[in-house]
Amino acid sequence: MTLFPRLSRYILMQCLQGLALVLSVFILAILLVDVVEQMRTVGGDVELDAGQALSLSLMKMPMLIEQTLPFALLIAAMIAFSRLNRRSELSIIRASGMSAWRFLTPLVLLALLAGLVSTMIINPVGARMMATFEATRAEILREGKPVAATQDRGDIWLREGDRTSQIVIHADRVLENGAVLADVKLLEEERIFRDGQPSGDYRFVRRIDARRALIRDGFWQLEDLTENVPGQPPVSRDYLSIPTSLDAGQLLDRFASPATIGFWDLPAFIERTSAAGLDASRYTMRWWSLLAAPALFVAMALIGALVCLRLSRLGGNSQLIAAGASAAIGLFFITQLSSSLGAAGAAPPAIAAWSPALFALFSALTVLAYREDG
Repeated sequence: MTLFPRLSRYILMQCLQGLALVLSVFILAILLVDVVEQMRTVGGDVELDAGQALSLSLMKMPMLIEQTLPFALLIAAMIAFSRLNRRSELSIIRASGMSAWRFLTPLVLLALLAGLVSTMIINPVGARMMATFEATRAEILREGKPVAATQDRGDIWLREGDRTSQIVIHADRVLENGAVLADVKLLEEERIFRDGQPSGDYRFVRRIDARRALIRDGFWQLEDLTENVPGQPPVSRDYLSIPTSLDAGQLLDRFASPATIGFWDLPAFIERTSAAGLDASRYTMRWWSLLAAPALFVAMALIGALVCLRLSRLGGNSQLIAAGASAAIGLFFITQLSSSLGAAGAAPPAIAAWSPALFALFSALTVLAYREDG
């Protein structure tokens, strides 16, 4: 009765060793490439030493691990079961009476746990670290250049207008991932007409200093503001609405990528975005994709294991491994396509997120059932 638990622990250790090896290689490769990239991009604008470049790369590491973890599980499963097969240990395990359903259970549990950890821990940490990365990168660039050259990197500048007027908007910072602008200054100018034709010159109309600006459907809602008009005393107001031609969804896209919002923060962000009348399809799709991640992880791990179960003496293992790798790459592209459809609103987000993962999982289980039970 103790044979199966010991075998299960042994197989689990083989899978963990393979996963640790693959992740180590991935992390070293990513660090090497990204440090060089930071030296090339950021270091091309300001003086950046190797320590700063490494620090910036480490801030991106959780997000990169989250993206590569499914493939790490796939390769780890291939390594673990190829090793067991090469040593004829799989033949001994089968001779002991243990079916593939039993000795694949440790791998499935490992993949399921990895998916949950990726969704609930790595993703939120990665989102916060990416925000820190962006802020640190902007600070390095700001310190390394004159202020006039870095305004477009630090402060927020927007401009809108039509044939007769324009408004220049400046904000010190962005709150709530782009839904709110803080410490806002609006400069409104009126185009000067000469002989009935518009010229390239403008006349100053008014300046508005507001504590907050919220974009709504077709207007800016300003809060706690002071309005200055030439020749008149300043006027303080609690609220003021001014029309805008800016698209709220485009403004949100500029400051709030779904990848920068953690798993635990997404439901509240989706609720606020929808309440503001903005399209939250991309964020809803991201939420469902994170929920479906454990199923995708299990599918990738099973694909990696199934292609290595054929006995070595029968040959053809290289072709099976190549087929498994191709299937995993195809699954990745199908998942990306499905996510794009869900984010664009062309398909329900829940269906777009779960369909590729469940299809791959059920396909792997079907192949396993056919090979084991005929």
